[in-house]
Amino acid sequence: MNVDSDKLFRDIESFLERHPQATSRIIAETLGCTRQEIDQTILDHEGLSLQEYRERRRLAKAFQQLVVNRAINSGPWEKERKSPRIIIPRTTVRYHIRQFWMSRKNYSRQCPLIDLSTGGLAFLNDFAPRSGKRVSLLLSFPEKGPELQVEGRIVYAVATGIAGYRYRVGVEFLPFSGRKGGNDPEVMEVLAKFEDRLKNSPPAE
Repeated sequence: MNVDSDKLFRDIESFLERHPQATSRIIAETLGCTRQEIDQTILDHEGLSLQEYRERRRLAKAFQQLVVNRAINSGPWEKERKSPRIIIPRTTVRYHIRQFWMSRKNYSRQCPLIDLSTGGLAFLNDFAPRSGKRVSLLLSFPEKGPELQVEGRIVYAVATGIAGYRYRVGVEFLPFSGRKGGNDPEVMEVLAKFEDRLKNSPPAE
């Protein structure tokens, strides 16, 4: 069977627009082709696996929705803050829930950052970590550079529906003391620079 690769790719994009988490089996059955043709078409056009392509699309959609919904109701759990949160578009978070029996850190895939301050952050996730859990975070900013590592504790996880992500997760940073188990004070300086720069930038229209 000859496959029109460009047309099939357009059909895959259209299907994923309606069903962002569809598997290759579901897509193939719906479009009348094989799973191998689905996988190969995405690889040829994007150089990615289906899973990687789905996640990239979902991240992009989440960022679009977060821009539209900048005034997301942050809820009663966040009304009292020492440091107001800022929004840094297209920033992602990878996290690792600390376990005393795990010596190696296995970080999650990229999750969209909602907002950030020198005191903590919120991000979108498919899972709801338990409140109080210790968490290691890797922040990746749109500007090129190494990921920024921050230590914190889970404060809350509440249901949401942004771009198919199930939860909004809030994290409070551990003290920037330079002591073992805390955060490097230099990380605080980096976060403070972002905070100052965005506070002083003109408001988006």
